[in-house]
Amino acid sequence: MRYHKKKKKKDKKGKADRLAKKLQTLDIDEGVRIEESSIQAKKIFVNKNASGIFVVQLAVNNQKSSAIYDNNDIKYFDSADQVIEFVNSQFDSRFTVIEY
Repeated sequence: MRYHKKKKKKDKKGKADRLAKKLQTLDIDEGVRIEESSIQAKKIFVNKNASGIFVVQLAVNNQKSSAIYDNNDIKYFDSADQVIEFVNSQFDSRFTVIEY
């Protein structure tokens, strides 16, 4: 039997802080993929354009369709805080971050 520790608020804040630091130092040739920790039905891809605007794409896995991902939704944000707010609204602080 497995026991799961309850996540502390500090852990959630720490994850958001680490993501914010990465986003602030993101170069235009780098990106970040953010995935749900529990199931990988949603992914968010984040890049920064030459103007410093964050380009955020939400991809949702649709198993009812022949397409692997659909509902591709692209948003533009001015700050890392806005990106983190969007990520938290999609994943409720349960996510992993992969740099590319």
